[in-house]
Amino acid sequence: MENLYIHTAQLYDADPREVFSADIPFYLDRAKRLGGRVLELACGTGRITIPLAREGVEIWGLDYSKSMLEVLEKKVQKLSTESRQHLHTVYGDMTDFSLSEKFKLIFIPFRSFQSLETDEQALQCLSAVHNHLEEDGQFIINVFKPIKKLGAWWVDPAENLDYESVLESGEHVTRHSIRKRVDTERRLLFTDFIYRLDQDGELVQEFHDSIRLRYFYGDDIRRLITSSGFTIDEEYGWYDGTSVQDGREFIFVCRKSTGI
Repeated sequence: MENLYIHTAQLYDADPREVFSADIPFYLDRAKRLGGRVLELACGTGRITIPLAREGVEIWGLDYSKSMLEVLEKKVQKLSTESRQHLHTVYGDMTDFSLSEKFKLIFIPFRSFQSLETDEQALQCLSAVHNHLEEDGQFIINVFKPIKKLGAWWVDPAENLDYESVLESGEHVTRHSIRKRVDTERRLLFTDFIYRLDQDGELVQEFHDSIRLRYFYGDDIRRLITSSGFTIDEEYGWYDGTSVQDGREFIFVCRKSTGI
């Protein structure tokens, strides 16, 4: 199973939670400070890619979900000609891609890196990033930080409300999640999502999707990064500079290790 959002890509942007928007200024600031070309891996519907293009950043967005890229392309058509010229979309696998450009900044935001289910896939991705990063460039990776050791306690067969929002069409949308299973050996979380659309209190449509994400403890993700030829220069727990000890995220700002 792959996290391709085949049934729900058109609803992905309905998420109003802070975690879904707080990272945009962070990546925009980095891109502007560094200058040069930027690559976003697993760009999805362009949640971050499009705001950066609007600000004049020369950005490439790569994704493996055709459903996500279809939503992105519809949004691109609404951009100004100038913004469209700054945005380049690529259909590809972040564990195995080869582009003709090298980049000053490469980032993998939100939960995207966690869709890679094995160390082998993760290392392949990091190797591809290393090959495409300029010698003085930065690589930023973000995964969620487990609040405690994950186990059977995490599983919950009930529907839990993640958020509710209103679509541009005026329909009210809710997303519920069911925490189905945890595999502590492979460090995988299995979750079902249920999206319900209603108009004037009447259910209009219902969509179901399933994803699985790999979770990382601090030592796990640091080991993968440093074993792939990177040095971690900065660590944050949130996009405002909160320390990694106090925040609820792992955000690592990396560079190529000297002599690698």
